[in-house]
Amino acid sequence: MNCKVRFAPSPTGFMHVGNARIAIINHLFCRKNNGKFLFRIDDTDVLRSKKEYEDAIKADMNWLGIGYDETFRQSERLERYHEVMEKLIADGFLYKCFETPEELEYKRKLAISKGKPPVYDRASLTLTDAEIKAYEQEGRTPYWRFKLPNKTVSWNDLILGAISYDLNSVSDPVIIKADGTFLYTYSSVIDDFDSGITHIIRGQDHVTNTAIQIAMFDEISKGTYQVSFAHLSLLINKDGSQFSKRLGSTNLGDIRAQGVEPMAILDLLATLGSSLDTIPFTNIDDLIKYFDISKFSANSPKFDIEDIFKISRKILHSKPFSEVAHFGIGEPAYEVIRGNIDSYNDFSVWKEILQNGFKSKFMPTPEEAKVLRSLSKKLEQLQKFSKSSIENALNAVKIELNITKQELYHPIRKILTSLDKGPNIVDIIILLGKNETLQRIRKHF
Repeated sequence: MNCKVRFAPSPTGFMHVGNARIAIINHLFCRKNNGKFLFRIDDTDVLRSKKEYEDAIKADMNWLGIGYDETFRQSERLERYHEVMEKLIADGFLYKCFETPEELEYKRKLAISKGKPPVYDRASLTLTDAEIKAYEQEGRTPYWRFKLPNKTVSWNDLILGAISYDLNSVSDPVIIKADGTFLYTYSSVIDDFDSGITHIIRGQDHVTNTAIQIAMFDEISKGTYQVSFAHLSLLINKDGSQFSKRLGSTNLGDIRAQGVEPMAILDLLATLGSSLDTIPFTNIDDLIKYFDISKFSANSPKFDIEDIFKISRKILHSKPFSEVAHFGIGEPAYEVIRGNIDSYNDFSVWKEILQNGFKSKFMPTPEEAKVLRSLSKKLEQLQKFSKSSIENALNAVKIELNITKQELYHPIRKILTSLDKGPNIVDIIILLGKNETLQRIRKHF
């Protein structure tokens, strides 16, 4: 398959789960079909676009392992947009408009009150030279609309199936604002055409844009350019409400800061909304082989951020030591704690717990102090510091003080690790060694 896709974020904010899903699915589709991936920065919104956002998006993509073959910024292509603009004006497909936002709103409400669709009436097409001059003398600067053809646009969507859209039901799109800013609908079409994009994969909220842009593709290319579309269903929250990046921590940077394994995000978002099972793949090549865009449906999937953390834990628990050795935890220690590693941040926690100089802030009760004193004596007397001898010492303390297993283990675990739960306490004692274990215990009674 001849395949070239693009991911085109606007650097007006940080990358969130919705953006990541589009990027991931485009990337997987591209690699599955041995295609090329274009990373385009849609930065024509000069006031809101910031380099810090662009840098953050690139960092997130790098973290996710989404590589690209080409990249450019729309701000670098203004001359090309002007060139096409002049051609469309000459061909009669762009026309000046002078209405204020208030006047447009009045027209919209008037149409609705008459039971008509709120579609722009193309009044500007009938303006005389004198009327245009009068507007300009008032200080009004024109904005530009693209004149849509009087027809129905159809395409076979890779996800939604056959779609037909009557262009008479939508307003001629504004493509150039009064301040000269080129809008997404326009600049994106030119970029896709010039870049040779073969497949556009994006959210269902762009279906109307697609109908409009097909008409623009036809005019700019004179009917020679064909592109396939796939519109992904939009995410909803686990309670069924509309998904919003403002609800919860869906910022990729925030998720990364919590120590998540990036493959967990790829595994979930590559299958969410499809009939594919979410499998905790540990490398992207396996996920590419598994991915299938034909399995996606039009139904909106529920997104629960906790699912990312669940998958991340599964992946982390399966990691071989060679992949985590750089965290400074020895292999024996890793085999003990791996079942308690829920995020990459936990490695630094356990490194501190196991290293000399660790200090627990736990303050034992008088009863708990008795447990610690008794255990200290019994461990001191051990000639052989082994798993069986330590288990015998713990059991002797339990019998001597007539306490439950919980009453025995709780103060010991808090003193040695500061945690309420964790690996087998005997394994922790062995890792620490006799001297370190006794030293920690004796500081607290």
